[in-house]
Amino acid sequence: MKEIVYRFSPNISAKKIRVIKLTDKLLSGIFRKGDKKVIDNQVIKEVTIVQLAHIGDLILMLPALKKLKVLSNYKINLVVNSQNFAIASKLKFVDSVTVADAPWFARGKKGSYFGFLKQLRKIKTDFIFDVRGDLRNNLFIKLFTRHKVFAGYNVGGGGALLDEVFPFDHTGHSTGLTKPLFNYLNLPDFDFSNFWEADDIPYEIVNNHVFPDNFMVMHLGAGAESRRWPVQSFIETLKVVSKDIPVYVLGTKQDATQEEIAAIIAMPNVVNCVGAYSIPQSIYILKRSSLFMGLESGFSHIAAMLRKKSFILFSGTSNINVWKPYSFTEGQVTLLNHVVECDLVTGCGKFTCDNNICMKHIYPFEVSSLIQSHLQNTASVA
Repeated sequence: MKEIVYRFSPNISAKKIRVIKLTDKLLSGIFRKGDKKVIDNQVIKEVTIVQLAHIGDLILMLPALKKLKVLSNYKINLVVNSQNFAIASKLKFVDSVTVADAPWFARGKKGSYFGFLKQLRKIKTDFIFDVRGDLRNNLFIKLFTRHKVFAGYNVGGGGALLDEVFPFDHTGHSTGLTKPLFNYLNLPDFDFSNFWEADDIPYEIVNNHVFPDNFMVMHLGAGAESRRWPVQSFIETLKVVSKDIPVYVLGTKQDATQEEIAAIIAMPNVVNCVGAYSIPQSIYILKRSSLFMGLESGFSHIAAMLRKKSFILFSGTSNINVWKPYSFTEGQVTLLNHVVECDLVTGCGKFTCDNNICMKHIYPFEVSSLIQSHLQNTASVA
């Protein structure tokens, strides 16, 4: 039996890893290789892709989904969580979308296992592929969906549950997670950027505002506390860059206090949109803009997929080579990240951090200087 090279977040305890590996061995004894289904992939008529994680993970996968639709005659089904349904349901290259809320991916609320099982029971497909490689995903998809073939990764355990174990590239960017699927389906390996257009990201038009021809979007939020930058640092950056370009500030109501919002509203050449627009409406505002600045978040991945020039403050919680926003052209995305004493190269994996020095050591003056330099260079070219 080939030894599994697991991929675990650095913040998972050694005890938990031992439990996962033991469970993996037990499952290997229950679901033996000889019991697995064998099916000619030529009889596959529909493909279901499962992405139960957060919005950034979904956005990074979208170009490959469009490529799959363009290159094949398959019916393409997508399984996402409730948070991502607003975007997924409007994708033109997906035939159907199903909601499944895995409790282990729930943020800010307690997920229901009973509800999750009911959602999974609705899924019936020829071929189902989970991109995560998580023991929990593999177990629940195996037991509670109806499928002919179940494919995925075994890097988080549960490989014995899979009919097809895809090879996992531990050093590759997350946009490449679907590559083995194309190989399995005998589809050509074209660069997905040849198929992707900025308009492929769904949006909702904002009609109650007249936008300037040239403006910048600044987004305050990030899903994990450890990836956030002090709002006061955003404000200090705004004081400088808003002198050179109008700035629209986006985010949720939870991203800033009333006092911080008041300080943003008081600035000339700054438009406060925090908590005012839905995600599809915010995407439209970003689509109209010429420049973006934000944190390591789903919205930053949206900006990158819109092919916007972006300045991203990247924390030390994630492997930068795997999870950085995708650049369609050289220099499209500028990453600001500092190596600190607790840096593990592959990311610390923390959602909360008592110190957060990897973000606090990024200073407003270096962010504003980079943005100003870009604005001056684009002005001289024009």
